[in-house]
Order: sequence, then structure tokens, then C-alpha cells
Amino acid sequence: MSTSYLRFLTTSQVKRLYDTHIARAQPTQPTYLESAIYSPQQHKHYGEEDLFRLAGVLAEKIILNHAYQDGNKRVALLAADMFLKINGYQLQKKLFTSDELDQQLQSAHIAVATNQWDAEQLASFYRSVATPIPRITSEIQQYIDKSERN
Repeated sequence: MSTSYLRFLTTSQVKRLYDTHIARAQPTQPTYLESAIYSPQQHKHYGEEDLFRLAGVLAEKIILNHAYQDGNKRVALLAADMFLKINGYQLQKKLFTSDELDQQLQSAHIAVATNQWDAEQLASFYRSVATPIPRITSEIQQYIDKSERN
């Protein structure tokens, strides 16, 4: 997907996702989190326009930078999903269910954490399961309003 501009999550938005859905905790390595969050913008700056590749880069960096004591794969999934949502797509309708797609998403993030997959493979998987969002919810709109455009 190529577009004239994309919306990017901020570090505070990813921290909010972590606080809301995983645990109330600060990253143990805040600079690693910030580095991961800005990585997709850097890739776009150097010519990457594919939304799913950028989502894959975001998730991979969050997982491998390991900024939190616990929950890095989960916050990577949340961040990639919200990044896609603020740009018109979604990976999942409901967070952390026990359905087949959720299991596949978890397995994909484990594959990244164990160096079996890279950002490109994760991007291909995201592309295969993502769907256009049917409507912008108030939560998504809040993230859109505070996102960075590039």
C-alpha cells in the first residue's frame, strides 16, 4: 500500500496501550522503546511506503529491543494493530481472544522473538490477515488525533 502520508504512533501512545491492556508499568529501557517506536518513521524517510512492512518493523523492534520487563510480544501486537488501525486496517477485531487468528498472531510474534521470522515475514503475515476497519471507533480516533503524520 502506498499513500501520500501515514500516521505513526508516539511513544506515549504505545505506553498507553501497555498500561491499558497489559500492566501498569514503565519500560525498564525507555530509550529502547523510543528507538523501536521511531524505527518505522526512519524506514519511511528512506523510502519504505508499504504499510504492512512498516507495521512489521514496528513490531519486530519492540519485540527485540525488549524495553519492558514483561509483555514485549503483546505490546508489539497491540502497537502493530493500532498502527494499522490509524491507517485504515486491523489485525484483530477484539484483543487477546482464544480464536484461531489470535493464536496465529501469537505464534508469529514468538517466531520473531526467537529469530525464526524477521520484519519482512511478519509483514507478509500481517498483509495476509489484515482487513479494512469497518469504522473508526472513538478509541481509534483518539489515537489518530494524537499520532504523528509523515
